[in-house]
Amino acid sequence: MTLNFRITLVAALLFCAVPAQAGNRFINFAGGLWLVKDHPAPGPIGTAFNYWDSSEDNVWVDAQGKLHLKIRQIGGVWHSSQVTLLDALDFGDYRFQVEGNPDLFDPNINLGMFQYTNDNEEIDIELSRWRDPLEPDAGQFVVQPYFNGPDNIDRFNISDAGNLSSYRFNWQPDSVFFEAYKGGAVAPQADADILHQYYYDGPDVPPLAPFAQIYINLYLLSGNAPTDGQEAEIIISDFAYTVPIDGDLNGDGFVGIDDLNLVLGAWNQSAPLVNQRADPSRDGFVGIDDLNTVLGNWNAGTPPPPNSQTNIPEPGTSVLLGISVGLSGLYKRRRNVNTLF
Repeated sequence: MTLNFRITLVAALLFCAVPAQAGNRFINFAGGLWLVKDHPAPGPIGTAFNYWDSSEDNVWVDAQGKLHLKIRQIGGVWHSSQVTLLDALDFGDYRFQVEGNPDLFDPNINLGMFQYTNDNEEIDIELSRWRDPLEPDAGQFVVQPYFNGPDNIDRFNISDAGNLSSYRFNWQPDSVFFEAYKGGAVAPQADADILHQYYYDGPDVPPLAPFAQIYINLYLLSGNAPTDGQEAEIIISDFAYTVPIDGDLNGDGFVGIDDLNLVLGAWNQSAPLVNQRADPSRDGFVGIDDLNTVLGNWNAGTPPPPNSQTNIPEPGTSVLLGISVGLSGLYKRRRNVNTLF
């Protein structure tokens, strides 16, 4: 996780605001320091009517560095779990790796992974059936306030997520790009791995704020006990924050042949109907602008290990021009397309 001076200063201020005392517990996870929530009585707003337990029986990091969150009964009272990253991060890419199958959660349980400044400046990834065991779409992406318009909330199906899945959002000054996919790689390894993608560029994109923090919680909706009466556990095996490189469409930290192939594989297609990573211009169409983003940043970043990508040498200017001109001959006049956003 890459931190800067502003972030370190915020962490220091938060330490002052949250002094070490009974009830405050901190854990190290994914390279950062997290506060574990503890509250003996239910709160009045947000995750209302939940009791929170910060003990090692409810929240812990195992020997492999994975975060475990539980919902369990203590003295006849159900307790939820939450952690908050003390560092306030910048615009960039946020990725959560989940072990377990949230599609099988009791309908009263929700897993939230989100960035929060206040109720009107918040980016949410939530996995829940929302009290309805027959709800087909157990995943949702939200830019708060969710009620400001239909584009602020987007539901999707996670029934094929399996036991290891990843959820991310790329937060920029004027947009948020969400993605859910199977596996734990930095990006989907194949289009078939993509569970859902969503692009939001409406008026409610949160501005950069000094205390915009990352939260992860496993809690009971309105404090209602699990309908099956069973405790629940989820594992967050990793959290990563990175600053994206222009042209690095597959998220491996390097602009190369894999990124070029993403564009060529979706050439002349409507981005909402194909892998939206192939449309860095975010105009809803994969074409010359997207190609030029890759070629214009060729070989930027750090090459991944040889076995993870077929590296090719940086092409000369004439080669880049030839590729761009050649493909521009195939480029159809951009047309209006219906999009999902």
